[in-house]
Amino acid sequence: HRGPLVCLAVQMRAVPWGFNAQLEARPPAAGWYSTADMLSRLALATALFCYCLATQPLRLARFALQYNRLWHGGFTGTAMTLLLPVTPAVLAAIAWGERLKQFVMREDGWDPRFGEEPCIWYQPPPSKAAAIIYDAFRPLADWVAAFVLFGDNPVAIDHTIRNTAGPTPCTKEYWYGLLDSVGARRPLQLGSWDGAALRDVGRGVESGGCDLVCKISDSYLGIGDIVFKRGVDFATHGDIEAALRADARYAGRPAVLCEMVQPCAGLEASVSSDGHSAVHSLDIVTLRTREGAKVLSLVLWTDCPSWTSHSATAGYLVDIESETLVAPAAWYAPGFCSMAAPLVGQRVPGAREAC
Repeated sequence: HRGPLVCLAVQMRAVPWGFNAQLEARPPAAGWYSTADMLSRLALATALFCYCLATQPLRLARFALQYNRLWHGGFTGTAMTLLLPVTPAVLAAIAWGERLKQFVMREDGWDPRFGEEPCIWYQPPPSKAAAIIYDAFRPLADWVAAFVLFGDNPVAIDHTIRNTAGPTPCTKEYWYGLLDSVGARRPLQLGSWDGAALRDVGRGVESGGCDLVCKISDSYLGIGDIVFKRGVDFATHGDIEAALRADARYAGRPAVLCEMVQPCAGLEASVSSDGHSAVHSLDIVTLRTREGAKVLSLVLWTDCPSWTSHSATAGYLVDIESETLVAPAAWYAPGFCSMAAPLVGQRVPGAREAC
């Protein structure tokens, strides 16, 4: 598959740290998310922090004060900002302190911000030494990446923790509106929950033959999702409303109910390994440049044990030109670093059009 890789790498030279950097990525000698790899990642994140501190000290300080107070509280966040030059060490100390507390108190180490139950996306590296370094790396990488992405913009910083901040809340309804404005296809919405009552949208929840998926408007990673099976979990509008009223997660929180979209029959061989359903998603990240939009990343998430691609256990980088799976996304997160990759070489028809 080297031919398509070289071809695409040549075309993407305008974005040297974009798609072709992923195509050409090679694991270090000890493997992805080994101790050596984690030290390298931590060093890169620290170097980027130092560069930002040296080139934009005032703007970085304004960002730090807002971000730290939002995530760590007013007093602690302010104290952290006063220690701005040693932020990497401060963030590491906080992470290691939390890890020590979990060990001493024998608490479950899973952070509910990353899902209602442990998932592959946020698993630590298998090595204990690498996991300790990972604890220091992850908060620093999030911190400095946020600054690089949007500087000290207060609305953007608020959106790192709540999607309803600012004049344009980035809720499900916001994204649906953007899709509708360009005529994009999306699951048909049949209901809207305002936090206390259910309202029919369009034909209403009793119409059609599809099961329904209910998603909290200001949520992510599938947190709070409910699947209502038609004829099993509900038959009427009132059945769904009663279920949502009885669920504490939905009290006072708006949500949308849409038809559940199923993958096409017979698609399993193209997008999933043996023994898995065809549930999958294409993760497309783009960047606007002077020459127009460029694709930075196209990843297939697959091998899902449940109805949602949030449960994916495998990821593959897709070559846009040939629509071929060219490599496992083992660099993406520790949970994928040792995945088998039986689908490399498989075609995903329609991937190029989706971009």
